[in-house]
Amino acid sequence: MGTKTKRNLSIILNILSVFPLLFILAMFILHLALPDITFSKEERRYLAQWPPVFHIEGIIDGSYMTKVETYFSDQFPFRIFWVHIQKDSDQFL
Repeated sequence: MGTKTKRNLSIILNILSVFPLLFILAMFILHLALPDITFSKEERRYLAQWPPVFHIEGIIDGSYMTKVETYFSDQFPFRIFWVHIQKDSDQFL
């Protein structure tokens, strides 16, 4: 390979390595910008909302962090799209 080809390959690899970071940043911004959804018609259930003000007991026993984790998994941007992808891939396999 010539030096120009190596340089072009290096540029392409650098650009491709930035895509996962841009995806994570975009999802973070969308999570902040989009409103919380209270009910999922597809799953027929209420989605978790941001937990109320925490108390030190909740942090010590881990219940507050469990509620925060549930909130983030329920309020993920384009969640229904990802749920459908998971369901379709499960049916495929």
